[in-house]
Amino acid sequence: MCSGLHHVEICVGEEKDLLNTLIKSLGFTLIARHFTPLSTKWALKHGSAVFVITKRKKDHKHQNGVTDDFIGNIDQGKKLVIGQANLSSESPFIVSNDLFNDLEHWTVFCCHNQTSHVIDSVFNVALVVRDVDEVTKRVETQGGRVLRKPTVLKDSHGQVKYSIVTSCLGNVVHTLIDKQDYSGEFLPGFESFQTDNNESCPLNSERDGEEHTTVDGLQQQPVTNYSNFTVNDNLNSDPLFTHFDHLAFACEAGKSEGLIEWYHRCFGMKRFAANRKDTNEEGFVLGENIGMRIKAMEYWRCAEVGLTLPSATEEDSSLKMVLAEPLVGYEKSQINTFLHNHKGPGVQHIALHTPNMVSSVKRASQQGVTFRKAPPAYYQEGIRLEDIKAAGHGDEIDLFQELGILLDIEDDVFCDKEDHQEGKKYLLQVFTTPIFQEDTFFMEVIHRKGAVGFGAGNIRALAQSIVCDEQQKKARLSQSIIYDQQQKNEAKIC
Repeated sequence: MCSGLHHVEICVGEEKDLLNTLIKSLGFTLIARHFTPLSTKWALKHGSAVFVITKRKKDHKHQNGVTDDFIGNIDQGKKLVIGQANLSSESPFIVSNDLFNDLEHWTVFCCHNQTSHVIDSVFNVALVVRDVDEVTKRVETQGGRVLRKPTVLKDSHGQVKYSIVTSCLGNVVHTLIDKQDYSGEFLPGFESFQTDNNESCPLNSERDGEEHTTVDGLQQQPVTNYSNFTVNDNLNSDPLFTHFDHLAFACEAGKSEGLIEWYHRCFGMKRFAANRKDTNEEGFVLGENIGMRIKAMEYWRCAEVGLTLPSATEEDSSLKMVLAEPLVGYEKSQINTFLHNHKGPGVQHIALHTPNMVSSVKRASQQGVTFRKAPPAYYQEGIRLEDIKAAGHGDEIDLFQELGILLDIEDDVFCDKEDHQEGKKYLLQVFTTPIFQEDTFFMEVIHRKGAVGFGAGNIRALAQSIVCDEQQKKARLSQSIIYDQQQKNEAKIC
């Protein structure tokens, strides 16, 4: 069974902008890198949150003339039948063939059946498990494909057992990892950085620009050394984030229930109600101008297998996933927009938990992160003003509006009654603009105060505020037209 989140992998065509955002703006630190004939990988960490950025090398040819368009042995059109759902798993994944297995243990791409990078995507949710063989077999039994069979890798820090399997959700794959006998910084095959601020890490060669590398005797394409990519001083004082709070996936209409059942059978994850209006059958439905259904699932570190991650705390002790599907009849909904631009289901956003919302958002904004701003009407009476005051943030309304911070005080089923009576049960959240060129993946910053939901109330409040803001704009425009007409009439009289 699953015990926790190890890392999240992002496949990109060009890594520079994303590394710049994660390191300079969000305070992540480079901890390891991995060069192979097919890709370059960078591992970054902040708190217990770890990203791996993978860049697929362009037009690479090996010494024997074989190009890098290695396509796994995949059955096209294979269907996963789970309960009442008929879940398609038609997305081929590019992996290296047996000739390069010794170099490409961790290599898997998001690029479907293309022979080159097509779209930037968050695609690999790596999970820590107790028994790699058992979980791999369970995934295969439930219709998933095994891209990498269970394999043991060793180095001077011990050994790691892993496999890579597909999910039944678009291009999402899962690397399954057992690290019980490993003490290294990251994973075997990755070259660790020895400093916290990357001041003397292998990235920083004496010369700026590009660094030529050799992998098992093969001359590699030059790799940018990123010698100036260090965490800004004002991000080093206090951590901006502690852990991944949750991952949100976008799926097609009608598929969420089958996906939850699949994740339960494969990884032991369980459905839970995020708020009082979230029913087991329907989830939390947001109609009106939104057109979205939300369902949540989680796996507690203390459940069943009892495996505890070394970095686990009370706050990050569970793996939470949210599934969002569009409602029929809402073609221009946020979820449908993602599905169209991403060319299928996938990871829509990842939430980073912060211990100090205002400070973290302000510091990240100052370093170049662009956050979405709610319409001014969101902070007015009848929408969120009363809740913000009730939560004790009445004196920060202007600051919340400036930074784009949202507050959700909606009742949820697991909140402690004492917290509710003391006015502590709420969450704060803010969303970035799209991270990639396409309008697909974005990030969320979240702070919880007794709440376990995902800010579903804010989705409705934002929709209300947009409608209210549009009405106010129309009213102002109408008043302006009337005023202009009056001025013209007065001018004629004169």
